[in-house]
Amino acid sequence: MLKIINLSFYFCLILLTACEQSMVLETSLDIPQPIEIKSPLNIAILYEKSLRDYVYTENNDDRRNWSITIGPSQIEIFDQVLPSMFNTISTIQNLDEAKNQQYDAIIIPEIKDIQFALPNETKTEIHETWIKYIVHVLETNGEIITDIHLTGYGKSLPNTSIDFLLDEREGLVISTNEAYRDLAAKLIVSFQSDPAINKWLVTRPK
Repeated sequence: MLKIINLSFYFCLILLTACEQSMVLETSLDIPQPIEIKSPLNIAILYEKSLRDYVYTENNDDRRNWSITIGPSQIEIFDQVLPSMFNTISTIQNLDEAKNQQYDAIIIPEIKDIQFALPNETKTEIHETWIKYIVHVLETNGEIITDIHLTGYGKSLPNTSIDFLLDEREGLVISTNEAYRDLAAKLIVSFQSDPAINKWLVTRPK
């Protein structure tokens, strides 16, 4: 079972249009959290530079000079969700750091792809966001336990009462917000049900 808690953080979304106009957006997330007892594991999480500094860019006839900075918001998701799943969570800077500590496993999130669909492209009144991840789960010696593939999907609701620029901003915030929420729920379920993780839990040295 899942319960919903409120989580607010800044999601920095900067769109550079053909006119070089920028929009900085702030969002608030409702992240699902497990209500079961936490797993008695001490987890190290490694945020690699590619995730911390992730910027989505696109430049074509339909999307001129798009630049969307989302690295910090990705870290916020894991920082909020993982502590509710495990006994302890510690951030490490490299894999060698985990070898001398009493961690049970290492988690390395990797963002693979982001896609957006705008109303003028889909001929609808909604904005859509897809975010694809691979969450690497490793033993402290660097051996892979499993790679969890996740795709979060979110969409906005039609809103014709706002002007074009506000609609673009609000629509992308809502759809990305929902994609994050979907990712968080799938992350929780995946750790509980992944066969490789369950096998490792049974066979790992205590």
